[in-house]
Amino acid sequence: MLFNSEGYGILLALTLLAYWSTKSVPLRQLIVFIASVVFYIQWSFLFVFLLLGLIILNWVITVWVFPRNSRLGLWLVVLANLGILFSFKYLSFFVDNVVDGLQLVGIAVESPRIPALLPLGISFYVFELISYAVDLYNKKISAERNPLKLSIFVLFFPHLIAGPICRAHQFMPQIDALQKLSSDLIVTGAYLFVTGFALKCGIADGIAPYVNTTFANPGNYGGLDNLLAVVGFGVQIFCDFWGYSLMALGAAKLFGYDLPSNFNSPYTARSIQQFWRSWHITLSNWLRDYLYIPLGGSKDLSNFKITRNLMITMLLGGLWHGASYNFVIWGGIHGLALSVNRYYHLMKLPSGVRAIFSCAPISWLLTMAVVFFSWIFFRAPTLSEALMVVSNIFNFSNGYMQTRLDGVFFELLVMFVVLYFVANRTTNSQSISQYSIRSQLVFFSTMFVFSLIYYVDGAQFIYFQF
Repeated sequence: MLFNSEGYGILLALTLLAYWSTKSVPLRQLIVFIASVVFYIQWSFLFVFLLLGLIILNWVITVWVFPRNSRLGLWLVVLANLGILFSFKYLSFFVDNVVDGLQLVGIAVESPRIPALLPLGISFYVFELISYAVDLYNKKISAERNPLKLSIFVLFFPHLIAGPICRAHQFMPQIDALQKLSSDLIVTGAYLFVTGFALKCGIADGIAPYVNTTFANPGNYGGLDNLLAVVGFGVQIFCDFWGYSLMALGAAKLFGYDLPSNFNSPYTARSIQQFWRSWHITLSNWLRDYLYIPLGGSKDLSNFKITRNLMITMLLGGLWHGASYNFVIWGGIHGLALSVNRYYHLMKLPSGVRAIFSCAPISWLLTMAVVFFSWIFFRAPTLSEALMVVSNIFNFSNGYMQTRLDGVFFELLVMFVVLYFVANRTTNSQSISQYSIRSQLVFFSTMFVFSLIYYVDGAQFIYFQF
C-alpha cells in the first residue's frame, strides 16, 4: 500500500474519520493501532507477527528486566533487535563473503541458498526500539508499561516503513494527549501531504525512467548522459525521500501528531558537515547519538581516533542502507569527506587559500561534487557498473557532449529547482498558516496543478527497500 495509492488514501480517510469521531484517548489509541496493523498486513501478513512479537519482546525486557538489571536489559534489547536485523538483512551477505573467502584459500564450499526475505521497514523500527532502550538505560525516559502505547510508537503507520526515525521522548507524550482538530492542523497536514505527493509523483517518478535506463546500460551512453544520469538520480532520490517524509509528516499532522523533519535544504549545503545536518536528519542524529558519541565522538581525543570514529560511523551508516559493498563505499566516501573537512578547519592555511575555499560557489560546488559522486555507488547495482559510470563520465572522447535524453528530463530538472525552493520555504516550519490566505491558495494550487500535469503512476519509494 503505497503512500501515493488509492488504498492508502482510503485507509487514511477512514482512520481519520474514526479517530476524530471520538474524544476518548484510549479509543483513539486503539483506532490508530488497528489501522497501523492493517496497513502493515497489506505489505506482509507473515511479517506483521514478527513485528508485533519484537515489540512485545522489547516491552517485556524494558518493563521486567530493566528494573532488576538495566545493563543486562540493554544488552538483551540490543542483541535481540540487531539479531533479527542481521538474520533477515545481512545473513546471506555474510555467508556469501565467508564462502568466497574460503574458496580464495582453496577450500571448496558450496554457498547455501538463503531466501531473500526482508521485512518492510525493519531497519527503521529496529533503530527506534534500540534508541528507546538506550534512552531508558540512560534515564532520559521512563519505561512505558502500556504495551499498546509502545506499539503505537513503533507501528504508527505514517512513519512505520521509512521513518522519520522517532525518539520516545518526542513521540510518546503525543499518544496520551487529547488532540484537538483545527483549521491550522488540517491546512498544514494537507499541504505537507500534497507537496510530498508532487515531489514524489511529479519529479522523482518522472526522472526515474531516464536514470534507470542509463544505469542499466551505462556503456551504451556517452559521458554527458552518464553525468546527467548521476545528477538525475541525486534529484530522484532526494524528491523521492523528501516527498515521502513530507507525506508522512502531513498524514501524522492530520492526527495532531508532530513528527521530526528529515530534510532542511541539503542541496544548498556548503560543506559535507552541513549536508549531513540537513539530509536524513533523524538518521544522522541517531548515528551521532547512539554510535559516534558512544565510540568517543570528538571530545578530548586524538585526530586519529576522531577520524576512526567518523569512518566507523559512516561505514556502518552505509551498511545500514543495504547488504552491499556499494553502500559501504558510499558511507566510506562520506566518512572520508567529513574527516577531510575537519582537518581543513584545523589546518593553518594561507588566508588567500582559505578565502578561495570559503567562497560560497566554490565550497558549494565541491560539496555537491562529493555528494553526487557518492550517489554513483549508491545507485549502481554492482561495483563494476559503478566504476563503468565513473569511467564514462571522465572519458572525454568524441561525442561526449551528445545526449540521448529528451526534453522532459531537462524540463523536470528545471521544475525541481523551482519546487525545491518553494517547498523548502513553506514546509520547514510545518505550517503555512503564517502566510496569507491568498498565498496559501497559490502554494496549494502550484503543488496540485504540478501533480496533475507531471503525475507518473506509482513507483515504490526508494527507501522502502531499506
